[in-house]
Amino acid sequence: MRLTRRHLVQAAAGLGAGASLPAPALGTGTTPEPVPAAQELTDDRHRWRVTVSPSEGMTSLGLDSEGSGRDSANLLAGPVRLLWSGQAAGASSWAQVSPEAWCGRTPAAAARPGIEWSILRDGQELVWRFTVEAGVPGLLTVEAPFNALVAPAVVVPAQLSADHAGMPPWLLIAPDFGHLRISASPEGAWTALMDGVRGGSAQNAPTTGVDPRLRGQAWLEASKITDYRPGVLTLTLRCAVPGGAGGAFEVRFRPEPIASPAGLDAETWAKIRRPYLNHWQPCGTWCGPERTMLLANNVLSDPASISLWSYSEPMLFLTEPVPGIDLRVLLRRSLDYYLDDQTSAQGHVNAFGKMYDLYVSTGATLLIAAWDYWSLTRDEAWLRRRTDRLHLIADYLLRRDVDGDGLVESYGSGNAGSLRDPDRADIWFEMMNFGHKNTWTNCIAYRAFLCLAEMLEAVGNPGGAAHYRASADRLRQQYVRRFLSARNGWFVSWISMDGRVHDYCHTFINGMAVAYGMVPPDQGRAILSRVAARSRSIGFEHWELGLPANLLPCRRADMILPPLGSDGQPVKDHWGHWPKGMTERSGFGHRYPNGTLHPALTWHYLLGLQVAGLDAEADRILSVMVRSAQEGLFQNGIVNVGYGGAEHFTIDGMTCGYEGYLPESYNFLMACFTRDAGLREKLLRPLAARA
Repeated sequence: MRLTRRHLVQAAAGLGAGASLPAPALGTGTTPEPVPAAQELTDDRHRWRVTVSPSEGMTSLGLDSEGSGRDSANLLAGPVRLLWSGQAAGASSWAQVSPEAWCGRTPAAAARPGIEWSILRDGQELVWRFTVEAGVPGLLTVEAPFNALVAPAVVVPAQLSADHAGMPPWLLIAPDFGHLRISASPEGAWTALMDGVRGGSAQNAPTTGVDPRLRGQAWLEASKITDYRPGVLTLTLRCAVPGGAGGAFEVRFRPEPIASPAGLDAETWAKIRRPYLNHWQPCGTWCGPERTMLLANNVLSDPASISLWSYSEPMLFLTEPVPGIDLRVLLRRSLDYYLDDQTSAQGHVNAFGKMYDLYVSTGATLLIAAWDYWSLTRDEAWLRRRTDRLHLIADYLLRRDVDGDGLVESYGSGNAGSLRDPDRADIWFEMMNFGHKNTWTNCIAYRAFLCLAEMLEAVGNPGGAAHYRASADRLRQQYVRRFLSARNGWFVSWISMDGRVHDYCHTFINGMAVAYGMVPPDQGRAILSRVAARSRSIGFEHWELGLPANLLPCRRADMILPPLGSDGQPVKDHWGHWPKGMTERSGFGHRYPNGTLHPALTWHYLLGLQVAGLDAEADRILSVMVRSAQEGLFQNGIVNVGYGGAEHFTIDGMTCGYEGYLPESYNFLMACFTRDAGLREKLLRPLAARA
């Protein structure tokens, strides 16, 4: 009897906890024949574990790179399937042919050969071996369905084909579980893609959120969502089989240590190496072939130029996690896509690659990501070919100084009550009305101008370099003059078009401004000392998840409002409505993103503390967050419902995210590297001379 999706989800509901598959109920009136028990194969250290069923073949896969017991959780949502030339091969009658090998056979069909499929352990490797009888050429396809509610598994390829499929070898990453290096033979015959569609529901999770430790069925039960549709996430390996006398084809899964990066002590690296791989999620086929293998929010979510720098910066400290897998392949693919296809004639860059939207900061983040690529490769041919496009983007930012004061103005006015869905604010978390003179956009633009100046100088354009450095200097002077609060001694959040100052003591804004050298280190130390004192005065306790993005309650009028219907009235039951009875004060820490926690933004605060010399405060937060990363608290699979995702948290430590998984949630791990001033130079070099 086939196990249902529910059975499989239940079996993988928890991290590190073994779960037995429940026995399906038997029908009445018949005596069932005995069914041979499924058998396990595993390596000596239990870094991988598979179960092979006599009737269905491979039905489970467990991974654990760190020996923490997580290999007992099943990452699959169903049996692995073999297809031949577009038809289900129907492998059956699996038999154990040795203590460490199983073999299944697919029958021959009209004008098609049969296939013998062996699943075996060879040393410490898991091997899939396919022996094809003589026959016509065909396409051999293997589909491994992963449970997206447990782990958004991805493959990172060594190279990309002309149509953006992944070429071997590959690195299979199941975030917070483990990884395996995959090779395939014969070389040149195999490609890989992640296929799938997003799940979701018409409902949100309770606005009180759920425990971030819950996954799979346990998450479903806690969220109390009755109409939830699980996402479909399938690793698809394809082999173009030539004609002739048939042959043998192999896929090998090998445990392999992650490379040790230079400059970081072995003890610290051992703590963060598994979650550090969570930074990279190539996009699957769900959003169209033209976006396949772009670095994305997650494998079943959007490719986002607004976040590309969050995926490129971690490469400055790790570019080749295992031999033959170079992450810069995905970075260049993503940069070329945005530069070629998602930049307007005026120089505006799409945030999510779907339309020309209202985010101005995306151009700045793309320039920083381009500098990251240049720093990592010194690919002068690429840079020379891209110089005009990069200048177009930077010049657009300069032209957004609409009143000539040296600051970049966002499209949104930032006026109270003006941000209404479907518009979004010009900031990463979108739902708070950062607009007009916006500290986020201007701080990133400052860094972007200096990054471009360095790249222009490298290709023999000193005039262009001087132009952008002068623009950066003017922006910095105005940034301090306009945004540094005389009253509170820290940087405010934004100044709206009506001239009103909106100051909510945003921790990441102040950390970024100090890290980028908007003020000298001594002044930066004084600013962040005030912010740190404020953070310890509000009764906050969940430092293991980061710290609140803002430390002063945000006014309701500065949060996003529901859209207007055709009757001119706000749409009812929209998430832009505040829950009944919620006040501005009671919403603080409980209404995304007002006082909520965002690990991705904690990174900027930690970096600022380090630059300011406040190492004890940085280490205090970093040390407990690293432990949380080891425990797997910063994601809970791909959930795709509001207040259900563990990429954002309420002030009391419950989920208030949407995706469930964002790679930038792990950016704070870079603070383990940037504790060292020499390693910080890798990141901040263009800024150092201007500080």
